[in-house]
Amino acid sequence: MSEIPVQVYGINLLVKLLGEPPADIRVHCPKGSPIRYGRVVGRGDGFDEGANAFREMPPLEAVVAFEESAEDVEGHYFYLSGEEHRVIRLDAVILSFPHE
Repeated sequence: MSEIPVQVYGINLLVKLLGEPPADIRVHCPKGSPIRYGRVVGRGDGFDEGANAFREMPPLEAVVAFEESAEDVEGHYFYLSGEEHRVIRLDAVILSFPHE
């Protein structure tokens, strides 16, 4: 994988969205909100300014799941080489798991 020329700060993650959910884990929202999945390709240093502490961050290449409302896109997004990437806050992540 080539390095993405984007620096991420604080408790933000840069994820490359997956077109399909992973085969081994599916998250279901009881309210029916869509769940999106992405692979972590960049992350901040984990420093949470509000708490004045470092927080544990998912490792690079981990797959994360996050909820996205039908009206709003979660995080900021951009396209690189035709693939959608998002900058999301750690608080938006429901779970993370290693990619095989």
